[in-house]
Amino acid sequence: MHDRNRLTWRCRRGTRELDILVQYYLRHHYDDAPAHLQRAFESMLDMSDPELYDLLNGHLETAHKDISLVVQVIRNKSTS
Repeated sequence: MHDRNRLTWRCRRGTRELDILVQYYLRHHYDDAPAHLQRAFESMLDMSDPELYDLLNGHLETAHKDISLVVQVIRNKSTS
C-alpha cells in the first residue's frame, strides 16, 4: 500500500475535474475501504487522464470488478 502523501500527490491530475473526483475518494472513502478496493483505486491512478476521465464519466467501462466498485462510489458523489 502506498503512503498517504504519495497517494495525495498521485491524485493531482491534469484537470481540476479529475482532481476533485479522485481526491474526494481518497479523503472520504480510501481509509475505510477494504484492501482490494484500495488496490483498485491505486490502479486507477495509473490510468492516463483521458482514460480515467472517460471511466469516471461513464464513457468507458472496465471489466475489473473492484475498479467498477470504486467508480460507482465516485459517480454517486458527483451526482449527489
